[in-house]
Amino acid sequence: MARISEEEINAVRNQADIVNVISHYLQVHRKGKDYVCLCPFHDDHSPSMSISPDRQIYKCFVCGNGGNVFTFVQNYEKISFPEAVGKVAELTGYHLSVQPDAYERPKDPHKEALYSLLNESINYTMYQIDTPSASRCKEYLDKRGLNSEVRKTFQIGYNPIGSSLSEFLKAKGYAEKDLVSANVSRINDSGIHDVFEDRITFPIHDEHGNPIGFSARSMDPQNPSKYINTNDTDIFTKGDIVYNYHRARYSARKEGKVYVCEGVTDVIAFQRAGLENAVCTLGTSCTAHQIQLLKNIAPKTIFCYDGDHAGQAATWRAAKMAQQAGCNVAVVLNRTGKDPDEIIRDQGSEALKDLVSHEISWMEFVLNYLQSSTNMESYLEKKEMVQKAMDEIKMLKDPMDQKYFVDELSKLTGFSLTYSQPVQPIETNTAETKKLSSVPDGVQQAQEQILCMMMNSPSAVKRFEDRLGYLISKDEQTLAMMIVDAVHGHGRTDPSELIDQTDSQKIKDLISNLASGPYASRTYDEEVMDGAIRKIKTKILSNEAEEYRTQLTAAMNDSSFEILMTKYSKCLRELRRLIDEEDSKQDQQ
Repeated sequence: MARISEEEINAVRNQADIVNVISHYLQVHRKGKDYVCLCPFHDDHSPSMSISPDRQIYKCFVCGNGGNVFTFVQNYEKISFPEAVGKVAELTGYHLSVQPDAYERPKDPHKEALYSLLNESINYTMYQIDTPSASRCKEYLDKRGLNSEVRKTFQIGYNPIGSSLSEFLKAKGYAEKDLVSANVSRINDSGIHDVFEDRITFPIHDEHGNPIGFSARSMDPQNPSKYINTNDTDIFTKGDIVYNYHRARYSARKEGKVYVCEGVTDVIAFQRAGLENAVCTLGTSCTAHQIQLLKNIAPKTIFCYDGDHAGQAATWRAAKMAQQAGCNVAVVLNRTGKDPDEIIRDQGSEALKDLVSHEISWMEFVLNYLQSSTNMESYLEKKEMVQKAMDEIKMLKDPMDQKYFVDELSKLTGFSLTYSQPVQPIETNTAETKKLSSVPDGVQQAQEQILCMMMNSPSAVKRFEDRLGYLISKDEQTLAMMIVDAVHGHGRTDPSELIDQTDSQKIKDLISNLASGPYASRTYDEEVMDGAIRKIKTKILSNEAEEYRTQLTAAMNDSSFEILMTKYSKCLRELRRLIDEEDSKQDQQ
């Protein structure tokens, strides 16, 4: 494997902006001089990852994951360090001397074969849509406004009657077992047959843009299965797929919201109306994995399911999952009796844009949905409605919202409901609390102060070498030596560069902890530095004195006892000197 030079690694890191790179994967928001986002490395319901553009590092204050731009890409994509450098170079437009294929991660040959096979299938079906045998399909699509431009964008095609696709793929050299594995073909006693024969095909891709299957519409009005999807395969799991994700994510991040529809043609209708941030979940069900994907591309999730009972029930289930997962949820109430595709055909694109512009909040939908599902003449049903609504109201974070919706619920049901503001628990930083509780004697704080000043000033490094030279904790000592080496070698250092100097995730986390902690901006102060050094020396001498006391209780000859006693006395004198010096400094303050 070709090696990327240190000079190029540094150049890529210096050119990259960590906020822009992380924004490629997640929705980020400014908070003061820093940025925050949902942490992708644990089940995060509120933004707990902080991104510092000044120091070019990120840190999650819940799970502890942290590092620089390379660390993030490496952990997010689950790739090696060279691969992460290559990916960041690609995202920032830096041309590496090492070709990308020199550090591409190993690929699964079986999956790659299926991706290739499906790409060929897409090309074949796209070609077939313009042949005479597909004339009725093409006429149908044209009438629905799915012209050649739309068909090209979404790679819409036609799988002819019979087994022509299977025969084509076999002629291209693909094995029958792979055709079956990709679920484009099936084999029975009469031979091999196309799964999607005589159907309009809508290719489905994963979040990375790899083709993984099809949703296909029958042209036979007598066929009870108007739409069928690829069965679960080694690359296709229906509950993991968000259709159009790979196309919509950039627009969704830019707009700060993503529209979630029921079906493929709904998504295409949104695209035709100029709304490129629409996706669907290939049906009305929604899974936790799909919700997580939606969280990653936009802070606001807007559900646009059909207005019939089934669609509204699906909205209730999916939106409730998204709400519980920490999404900012809104709902478009479609009472037109038409799906987005029909709205565009009958009334034009502006009608669809107007419909989605009148979104309502999650709680407005809750009250609306529960009221429509309740016999308002029945006391027991209204009571049940109140209980369900109150469960949702209690989850609202804003007391004003809670009071408003309690009042609205009272009006709807005729019940006299009162609002009492709950006592809000004080949020604590779990990682910080754990850290502080484990260092009652202040030694860890002293080590952190020293390390932060060393990262910020070569003068602090010199003071450390002259007065101390070591730290108590193993990881902190390792980092101190890394800083010393960096300053001697380059005259300076910074956290982002240091992170790339170690393979230890513990050291990476330590660096990001320090760079995001209370002493991160600590400038070099000789008096503070000396105080921290005294704290550490006092701790070391205290431990040493205790060890001498233990040894002196053991049986030994007079000569050994005298030598040990001399060392013990010297240790106590130095310890007393440090304590007196510290007391003197305290008195001066």
